[in-house]
Amino acid sequence: MQLTKELNIFSDEVGLKSPLFYCLLKMMEALKDRLLRLVEPIVEENGVELVDLEVKGSARVILIRVFVDVAGGIRIDDCVRLSRLIEDAIEIENLIPGQYRLEVSSPGLDRPLRTARDFQRNIGRLVEIRYSPSVDETRIESGDILKADETSVTILNQNQQSITIPLAQIKKALIQIKW
Repeated sequence: MQLTKELNIFSDEVGLKSPLFYCLLKMMEALKDRLLRLVEPIVEENGVELVDLEVKGSARVILIRVFVDVAGGIRIDDCVRLSRLIEDAIEIENLIPGQYRLEVSSPGLDRPLRTARDFQRNIGRLVEIRYSPSVDETRIESGDILKADETSVTILNQNQQSITIPLAQIKKALIQIKW
């Protein structure tokens, strides 16, 4: 009874009228965890980095998006090969009993850089970084990524100045296309 009451409160807070949504959400999170454990070794064995994995959809059809990358960029042939390997593994494990759609692709240029590894993978590329050095201040810097570690990223801006920005201060960072 208490759990039902708590689920109803949660449902009301997010604008839903049924705790069924909450259960579906928890099932999707559990499926994502299982998929990560299944997919990560497959991707790594093929010399590719798993950037992200998304699980979306409904109880009828689940959408699995696997984002992968390598230094120099992932090729479509790599995505096709990985898609077949991942699909085979899902079928062998009988991980998803119903219908699902699997997409394997690069993270794309419009995907925000979030982690040190994201910045490291894009060294040499032009990036725009929106960051807050203090609570009431926001700055925007553009430049080529020179280096990145677990705590900061260093860029070379258009004035040829090296600027180091702590990762904790970054609000949004996007790769830019050089013209």
